[in-house]
Amino acid sequence: MAIMKIKGVVKEYAWGNNDFLPSLLGYEVSDKPQAEYWMGTHPSGEAVTEGKNLSDVIGRRLPFLFKVLAIDSPLSLQCHPNKVQAKEGWKKEEELRAKGEPHNYQDDNEKAEVLCALTPVTALCGFKSFDEAVKALDEYIPLSFQNYLEGKKDIKDLFLSLFGLSQEDKNSVLEELGDNIEKKGKAKNEGEYYTTEGVITTVLKEYPGDIGCVFPLMMNVVHVAPGEALYLEPDTLHAYVKGNGMELMTASDNVLRGGLTPKRIDLKELSSLLYFGSSTPSNVEKRKKDGIVNYLTPSSDFMLSRLDDGTFSIPREIDAIVIVEKGRAEVRENEKMVKLEKGEVCFIEKGSSASISVSGTLYMASEAYN
Repeated sequence: MAIMKIKGVVKEYAWGNNDFLPSLLGYEVSDKPQAEYWMGTHPSGEAVTEGKNLSDVIGRRLPFLFKVLAIDSPLSLQCHPNKVQAKEGWKKEEELRAKGEPHNYQDDNEKAEVLCALTPVTALCGFKSFDEAVKALDEYIPLSFQNYLEGKKDIKDLFLSLFGLSQEDKNSVLEELGDNIEKKGKAKNEGEYYTTEGVITTVLKEYPGDIGCVFPLMMNVVHVAPGEALYLEPDTLHAYVKGNGMELMTASDNVLRGGLTPKRIDLKELSSLLYFGSSTPSNVEKRKKDGIVNYLTPSSDFMLSRLDDGTFSIPREIDAIVIVEKGRAEVRENEKMVKLEKGEVCFIEKGSSASISVSGTLYMASEAYN
């Protein structure tokens, strides 16, 4: 079975929206938020073909996990371990897992990811420079800055100091932040994107009492236009805020949270993973090869590609999953053909001589290849 139609798994999380996935996948709008559509072999949401798990049919698990994200409200601030950190963390928590106690690591793999925007996406990604962060904090929480943060030497010191406040002091900081956001009256939107002020207004409403609401002052607010992509290194603090996109990641479920969440935060472990230096996020480089637009990331585990209007040969050395975003497609391998309408998904097994004819736009997730 070198090519086969597969069906993924819809995940209902509170931050999802109600209409994007139903519109893409062709089912009725739900009264529950539809947040993610998983396409892959991850045990927490495995694709099926003809009633069987994909991994059972192909005899292995894939190194990547392909998703569609539908984001209506901010996800938690989070980061992921790199390969060394994941292996060390998994090993040291062996006893905790055996006892059924709270732990951080779900597997021993890193989790890098790339998100290609299908609609305008706003995200938080990495830290500003220390000077920029201090300027923003002093502008929006001047009294709190004077009381709790003045004299701190770097981003890590600011970050840990805010987390270390009592809840009463955190509430005071957040009240000052909310008051000043409204008093200054700066624009909360740039077209379909949130500004920093828009992000803060949103998270203050969604996560009252959460000190993570201050962190957008210290972080880069990123706007990702449709067709462009954002790559997230494993050690980067980030959160998607609003928008819809195709996400491709290493097949891992390792998440350490850093705010904007009611879930457990292990501050010691989180701070050991995080990169606290400044970063300047940029769009992922795109390169066209044999008509296929490839999004080039540092990851050796995956490649995200886009195929627009045409016929394309799929490299024989890769396993691939494809989904039609708009229009339709035909996947051929020798005498077999799989027809795909909007929202339908096909798995292409490595070693096959498959070709795809696309009328519209199709996204492909695969192993990395040259």
